[in-house]
Amino acid sequence: MFKAIVRNFRSIFHKRNSSLNFNRRRKKINLDKIRYILVFVLELAVAISLAYGCVMAFGKQVECSNTSMEPTYQASDILLVNTIAYKFSSPSTGDIIAFKPKSNVNASYSVKRVIGVPGDTIYISNGRIYLNGELYKEKIDVERIENPGIAASEITLLEDQYFVLGDNRNSSEDSRYESVGFVASEDILGKVWVKYPF
Repeated sequence: MFKAIVRNFRSIFHKRNSSLNFNRRRKKINLDKIRYILVFVLELAVAISLAYGCVMAFGKQVECSNTSMEPTYQASDILLVNTIAYKFSSPSTGDIIAFKPKSNVNASYSVKRVIGVPGDTIYISNGRIYLNGELYKEKIDVERIENPGIAASEITLLEDQYFVLGDNRNSSEDSRYESVGFVASEDILGKVWVKYPF
């Protein structure tokens, strides 16, 4: 009988011991699967960031509402505007910009070419533009200007004043006229990048 009790005790002890086995192998973590997920998440974040950056930089569209920029752009052309171009620099002579004339928030965006920047002296004589005492070299073929407007006499641009003209010089309402005047940087949406669709 004593042997039977010892046998039972041993069998109970053996069962408990097997249930408390601390040497049992842990489940192996699949490092390849984790690495794949992390790479996928990183690629997705980069793609979203690039898409957001492109939309912020080139996503703003404006319509060329009249013929003032012919032959460069035609009426009703849709233009993409780089809205961050002037966050780190200033407009340069020759840039084409989109802006709100006279800070009029209700007006549609106007598209014109920058001719003069702050500190420049401008005047128009015999249909030609003179910039800082020298004949302005046009990047495109343009007509002689029939109406010099306020630029019939020398104008020196003050700080944060930009003088703009349409490429179709005799069919453009621009800085020569009081209705547009000089353009301030706060009124500039950005630099016209390209016509859309390409």
